[in-house]
Amino acid sequence: MTFSRTLIFAMVGGMAATPAYAKIEHTETEAPRFGPLIMQTQAPLQITGLTPLILDPFALTTNETDVFATGTMASIWANTPEYQFDYYHNQFMLGMLHALSDDINVGLWYQYRYTANNRLDGLTEKFHSVFGIDQNGRTNVDEDRFYIYVPEYQSTPSEDFIGDAVVNAVNLYAEHNVYRTDHHAFSVGTTLFFNRVGSGEFENTAFEQSLQLNYGFQQQKHKVAAMLSLVHRPDNQQHGIDLRNWGVNGGISYQYQWLKHHELIAEYLVSTGKAHDNHLTELTDIVHEFALGYRYLFGNSAIELGALENMFNHDNSSDIVFSASFRHRLTL
Repeated sequence: MTFSRTLIFAMVGGMAATPAYAKIEHTETEAPRFGPLIMQTQAPLQITGLTPLILDPFALTTNETDVFATGTMASIWANTPEYQFDYYHNQFMLGMLHALSDDINVGLWYQYRYTANNRLDGLTEKFHSVFGIDQNGRTNVDEDRFYIYVPEYQSTPSEDFIGDAVVNAVNLYAEHNVYRTDHHAFSVGTTLFFNRVGSGEFENTAFEQSLQLNYGFQQQKHKVAAMLSLVHRPDNQQHGIDLRNWGVNGGISYQYQWLKHHELIAEYLVSTGKAHDNHLTELTDIVHEFALGYRYLFGNSAIELGALENMFNHDNSSDIVFSASFRHRLTL
């Protein structure tokens, strides 16, 4: 039995089970709490495939729907003797998450990521200069390049691929809440990811799947959400590099309701290296990323701004990422 069929059968069996938690109602006077940022890992190999989201098991009750639109801009800089990645990319994501009942959620989101000149190199260099952070070779090359070179797998560098699609994908999500009290909740979710990029530097057709465990905690102004996910992907290559068939993603998000209409958010994302070849140093290492966000709540809607920075292994993730999202909750 294939992995994807196993996931589907497991979710169907879970949805048929009797809920094992106390039902929690949202009162009409409560402002919606939207949970974690719409933020994904931004590592240069991970961005071409399925990257699970941190989701809050407390987010929705029966017939509630969250809709969202997100824009992201990122700068990639990874510089080692074994490889060099230097380019920008943007992403637009549109999606929804709907509660069929208090224990079953379904979701659908479309994402399109492409290379574009965001002119972030100058800003990044100034930021590193102000805070005394090593430039890691940034000032030795021209700004605003589109350049990828992995000498072991490429005879010549890939250059000037501005405008190429990176991801053109649909994500289908299903989630079963297995336990919920006033303060704690657990759920199990699965994502099916369909991606087709027909041409260009990131040409790829893939069907990937993930199984994830979600945890939520809430108490007054404080909310925490955490995720651990197992991702399966087909045998594939990127820039000539063989990719691992299995990966693990994790993350934790803390949201603090500072004032009635204002939330502050901090998140930590982690994922296993995607490259199969151990000679590619940090591309095989764990990716660590940290994000900070601000959310303004108004009515049943929210606007959120976020920034993500890599940590520890500076040559296996994005230099800097900025995101902006609009979210709205409605009852169908």
